Amino acid sequence: MTTFKRVSLAGSEELFRPTRPQVVTDTDDVIREAVDRPSKVKEVIYRTLHFTSEEIELLLEAIQTAKYPDRPRAKPALDKFDSLDALRIKVQGEAPPQ
Repeated sequence: MTTFKRVSLAGSEELFRPTRPQVVTDTDDVIREAVDRPSKVKEVIYRTLHFTSEEIELLLEAIQTAKYPDRPRAKPALDKFDSLDALRIKVQGEAPPQ
């Protein structure tokens, strides 16, 4: 193709212009303050939980349900629902409802 001519793109120099026309000059103190900020350390409280074998089975089943939410399942029976709720309260460390 001898008749093919390239056309320069108008505005393409906009793609290569500097995004920050003036260089920001931060002092070392400003940079150090931003980097070396003291972080708030939250105190970690460890607890030991003891589960029965029925509670462990219930936890395993709940994990499978959470892991595969797309699988069709029947709603849990009321007693199983109550057991799940009691287990949730036990794990979260809340006071049981009275």
